[in-house]
Amino acid sequence: MGLRTVSAAEIREQVIGAIGEICCRPTPETADLLRAALNREKDELARDMLQSILLNHQIAAEEALPLCQDTGLLVVFAELGSELLITGGILPEIISAAAASAWQKFYLRDSIAPDPLRGKTLLPPEAKPGSSAARATSGLPFILHLDQVAGNRLTLHLALKGGGAENCGALQMFNPGASLGEIEDFIVRTVVEAGGKPCPPVFVGVGIGGDFESCAILAKRALLLPPHNEPDLQRMERRLLDRINLRGHGVMGCAGSTTALRVSILTRPCHIASLPVAVNIDCHAHRVTSRVI
Repeated sequence: MGLRTVSAAEIREQVIGAIGEICCRPTPETADLLRAALNREKDELARDMLQSILLNHQIAAEEALPLCQDTGLLVVFAELGSELLITGGILPEIISAAAASAWQKFYLRDSIAPDPLRGKTLLPPEAKPGSSAARATSGLPFILHLDQVAGNRLTLHLALKGGGAENCGALQMFNPGASLGEIEDFIVRTVVEAGGKPCPPVFVGVGIGGDFESCAILAKRALLLPPHNEPDLQRMERRLLDRINLRGHGVMGCAGSTTALRVSILTRPCHIASLPVAVNIDCHAHRVTSRVI
């Protein structure tokens, strides 16, 4: 395996295509989990809401319309091969420009506040999608987590993360002597107490270990990556899913037996004096995808 080059233009087109895919189409797994929830649901109100969610997914895909009016904040986990050379730009600027183009191309809502204390959105009120002011925007703020790996490929894991679900996340620095039961209670309580705010049924990402900031990143990463095959964590995931659905408030926080569709856990080593645990929640739209370039 030798040195390989990839152009900024190719990365840009892949990012635009990925955003166009996930803004209006659920992942196959999401659709399957929602249909399975509908098939086992007994509550009529919950069944009606699940049917409406699935119908919304169908119409969004057929009409190329956003799944949700909250078109989200772009989050990217990038794995850059050590033998890959990007020509024509640097990765953060390439993705930022691609996101700005995608927001115009697919008529996505401007939801990004560059100044968080003043709450102003990126574009002035007159800068509607497709306007000259919007076209003049050279980049859109987004979140990038960049790792260097072996090989000559670039792997991008992308998500459009809505504000409602994001606001329901939590992190707790446990005493290292905390029991597994205490940790699970915190995870279940975080999801259950969120009620209908994250638009359940939800996906739950859990990070355990690392330090304060890396634990939160781990929880978000858990939402994007394929399922792992660690038996102990798989058993914990199933146990947490059962507990959340037993105690939770159901579809949209109103009714039924399905509050969560999946729980995913990632862990990493941590200092002996601390035990961070983070929970990150994603709504039923679960707009995620991956690209290998």
